[in-house]
Amino acid sequence: MEFDDEKYKEITNKLTKPFPEGTVKKEGKTAHIPIQAYIKRLEDAAGMHWSWHTTGEPFIYENDKQIMVKGTLTILGAAREGSGFSNFQVFEDSGKIQFFKNSIRAAESDALRDACNKFMMGWIDLAPYREWSKNPGVNNVLSSQVVKVEKDICIKCKIALTREDIDILEVNLIRNKYCKDHIPTHFMKKRG
Repeated sequence: MEFDDEKYKEITNKLTKPFPEGTVKKEGKTAHIPIQAYIKRLEDAAGMHWSWHTTGEPFIYENDKQIMVKGTLTILGAAREGSGFSNFQVFEDSGKIQFFKNSIRAAESDALRDACNKFMMGWIDLAPYREWSKNPGVNNVLSSQVVKVEKDICIKCKIALTREDIDILEVNLIRNKYCKDHIPTHFMKKRG
């Protein structure tokens, strides 16, 4: 089968678009996108052109009480590997892993999420919570994917806010609508 560069670009453009508002789940200082949102995006954007399969057997780190699963996400012949982990507990009397199948499924979901990340899925949504987003090489990629949100306008320059602008405002608990270029410095939370 010959590689269809145009179809691949069409699919990856759909994959890397921002997720609907509320998709990102925040837990303290961390944030993630549930695996179901990634699978739905893969189905909507790639349909029959994507596949996922685990590679090898799950690996058990007994001392760390973790299970690792590896897998490969393929979209139109382009493959990205992912690895995922889940914690487990053991029964005190037998030493067997509690809810073994659920631990494997959780690690597999984490591996698929990792592979999706390598296709840049969710980058726009997770950038406000990730240190890597400040890197100029990554920031150029994110800036090119910004989608305008028409209902919110910067109170200083009167230009429509982007998803990135809104995420920065939310992370810093800023109620006034500013684009990232016009947020007063004293409104920004100090990162430590």
